[in-house]
Amino acid sequence: MKIFMLRSNPIDPDVRLEKEAKTLADKGHDVTLLGWQRFGDAPVQEKRCHYTIRRLKFRAPVEKKVVLYLPIWWTLAFLWLLKEDWDVVHAADLDTYVPAILAAKMKRKKIVYDIFDFYADLVTLPSSVRNCVATLDSFLMRFADTVIVVDPSRLRQIGREMDPSVYIIYNSPEDFPASFTMDVQKKRWNPFKIFYAGVLGEGRDFETAILAAKGVEGIQIEFAGFGCHAEHIEALSEQEPNVMYIGTIPYDRVIQKTLQSDMLFALYDPDVPNNRYASPNKLFEAMMCGKPILVSDGTAMADIVREENCGLVVSYGDINAVKRAILMLKNDPTLCGRLGENGRKAYETKYNWEIMEKRLLEVYGRLDHKQ
Repeated sequence: MKIFMLRSNPIDPDVRLEKEAKTLADKGHDVTLLGWQRFGDAPVQEKRCHYTIRRLKFRAPVEKKVVLYLPIWWTLAFLWLLKEDWDVVHAADLDTYVPAILAAKMKRKKIVYDIFDFYADLVTLPSSVRNCVATLDSFLMRFADTVIVVDPSRLRQIGREMDPSVYIIYNSPEDFPASFTMDVQKKRWNPFKIFYAGVLGEGRDFETAILAAKGVEGIQIEFAGFGCHAEHIEALSEQEPNVMYIGTIPYDRVIQKTLQSDMLFALYDPDVPNNRYASPNKLFEAMMCGKPILVSDGTAMADIVREENCGLVVSYGDINAVKRAILMLKNDPTLCGRLGENGRKAYETKYNWEIMEKRLLEVYGRLDHKQ
C-alpha cells in the first residue's frame, strides 16, 4: 500500500512516527512522511530507512501562537494530499487530522488517526474553547477507519471505549543490540548522573529537579532537547556546576546517554490533562535501558511505575520529596539496580517495540483486507 503520514513538525526527528514508518516500510509498504518545517533547517526532502520525508517549509512559533498558522498548514497539507496518489493517510493528532479526513473522504481512501496528544488539552484554554475543540475532535474521530492511542488511560480522556477499531500502541523504543550496551557502559568513577531528554516546555518541572540537586556533592543533571525553557536551562548550566545542557542530540545519542546515566526523571504537571495521561518515550527508554525513573504522582506514568516497580513517585513540585528520592537511589545502588532490572523485565515482556510493531501491522493488514 501507499501510505502518507502527516506530522505538524519538521520530523527531524520524530521518534514515534519514524518508528511506525520504518516498520511499515520494512514490510514492503511505500511510505512517505509529510512534515511542517516550522523551525530548523532540515532538507525539503530526504530518504531514511526505506521511507521518504517531505517538508512544507514556512516558519511558525513553537508554542501556543502556532494555532494562528494552522489554517495555512491545513490548506497546504490538504492540497498536497489531493495531488498525491496514496491508499491510506496516517494522521498524527488533530492538527494533521483535519486536512487528512477531508482529503480521505473526497478521495474515498482509508484514514488512521494516531492520537499522540489530545489537542483540546495540549495547552491551557478557556473552558468554552477547550470544549469546542474536544467536541470537534470527538465528532471527526468517528470517521476514522482506525484510532490509535498511546496508553489505555487516553481512552478516558477522549471519551472512547475499546472496540475493534481502537488500538493501543505504546511509545516503546526499539531495543538495541547487546554490543551497543557494552560500548557505552558508564564509568565507575563518574558522579551519579541524572538525565532528561525531550521537549523543554511548559508543565515539565525542571526547576524542582535542579533545586533538589543543588549543592549535593557527587550529582550531575544533564539536559538535552529544545523548547521554551531551553535558554533558561542553558543559562543555569553556566551558573550551576552540576547542571549541563547539551542541546538537541540525535536519538542514538539519547539512548547512549540514558545507558550512561543512573536515573531519569519525567516530572510532568498532573494538573495539565495531557500530562496526566502521558506515557512518553522517556518512561519506556528508561525501562529498556534498565534505569529507574522519577515521575509525578497523579499521572499515567506513575501508575505504570508503581505496577512495574521500576522507579519512584513523588508529588509534583515537592523539592524535598525529589531530593529524598534522588539521595535514596544515589546512596542505595542495590535499590537503584533492582528498580532498573524490574523496568527492563517489564519492557521485555509487555512494552517492547516488537509487540507494538505487531499491533501496527495488524492495523494495516485489516485496512488492506478492506481495500
